[in-house]
Amino acid sequence: MTESGIQSATLVWSVPECPFTVECSTRVLDDIRLAVTDAFFSLPRGGAEIGGILLGAFADGRLAITGYAALDCEHASGPSFVLSPPDEARLAQLLSAHTNPAAGLRPVGWYHSHTRSEIFLSDADLDIHRRFFPESWQVALVMKPHTFQPARIGFFFREAGGGVHANASYREDVLEPLPIRQVPAGTPTAPPLDDPSPRAFRPGPVPVPVTDPAALPLPASPAAPAATPDAGLPLPEPAGELHAPRFLVESPSSGRRWMVVGIGVVAILGVLGAAFEVRQMWLPQVLAAIHPQPAVPLPPPPLGLSTRDREGQLQIAWDRNSPAMQRATDAILEITSEGELPNAIQLDLAHLQAGSFTYARTAEKVDVLLIVHQKDGPDLREVTSFLGKLPDRQPAEDPEAQQKQREEMAKQEAKLKADVSSQAAKTRKLEQEVQSMREELRLQQQRRLNNQLPDK
Repeated sequence: MTESGIQSATLVWSVPECPFTVECSTRVLDDIRLAVTDAFFSLPRGGAEIGGILLGAFADGRLAITGYAALDCEHASGPSFVLSPPDEARLAQLLSAHTNPAAGLRPVGWYHSHTRSEIFLSDADLDIHRRFFPESWQVALVMKPHTFQPARIGFFFREAGGGVHANASYREDVLEPLPIRQVPAGTPTAPPLDDPSPRAFRPGPVPVPVTDPAALPLPASPAAPAATPDAGLPLPEPAGELHAPRFLVESPSSGRRWMVVGIGVVAILGVLGAAFEVRQMWLPQVLAAIHPQPAVPLPPPPLGLSTRDREGQLQIAWDRNSPAMQRATDAILEITSEGELPNAIQLDLAHLQAGSFTYARTAEKVDVLLIVHQKDGPDLREVTSFLGKLPDRQPAEDPEAQQKQREEMAKQEAKLKADVSSQAAKTRKLEQEVQSMREELRLQQQRRLNNQLPDK
């Protein structure tokens, strides 16, 4: 992660299997985390799962995520993030509303939370990814919140062969809460010289009730102005006693007291808001001190199961150097093609050390399950799926060409039969000659023995 300030911090996610690099704003991830956490605590036993789309740009092997838009899911099937037909219609409208190349941002993937399961893509998730995010560079983000631990995230993508490693993310990251943004400290600067000073109300003299206008003293002036036509008119007598405005004569202590109370209320609300914002930092420690939790068992080591297609030949590979494979005795590879029964294949140590298995697929979707039996441990399971079109088959040959081919094959068959018959006749003739030679040798040997006998 490269830090250049809270707003510009970026999470860089990359694995050897991914053909591009994912760069995501940590502020976007933290906003999504807050929404996922609130939904997680909204219901007992797992809360509600939420989701939305990721916005950004893709260029030169770099996927930048700089924004997001939440999807309003009606949760017709329960608290899990399963889309109903109205939800799918809203998702299509959301994608259409944010598909604007002129704005510089476009949908680059989607996100959703898993509150009751680990980080993986289910069959329903794969269907959403295939239908609404078909581009090879669009990704899926799964976030796993926790009551006492930081949230975990994992990205899913299409590999070079078009398949998605759905059973687990190649790399999981822990998402720590971002610190609260502080207001810059320091004394306020002086206003510019040409800026007029703020007005202040000055209470004027309170008028005194009078009965005789002539008794009013005239203002003294060193240089009296010239007489005006209205100078000799008497002042009108007031109808009654005049009072100054209330805000001019009210005691300033009351306003100051209310200002202090307001500042205190704002300060208390600010402290409470800050405590609520950083509850992920202090709440786990308090709850852990009150109710200690047992240690969470570590997840089983990954087997590195993956699939890749080459012209209809599905190459299934696993990490033969993983610790699980080093302790394995044998394994079962279960392959299920769409619309067919599962096909279970027994793998011995030699096959496991080979690290791959090739399967001729007959369907667009193939599910692969690898079950590894260990010497001194439980069985390990890992699942992956492949989704892709079948390669084009060769077109059927012309009937005339097929007829000619059959005639040519018939001629070749007749010739072969004739050759076989001729060879059989030659073989029989050779056998007869060999038999004659054997008989001749036997007679010659008999004659030699007779010649060697003494005469009686």
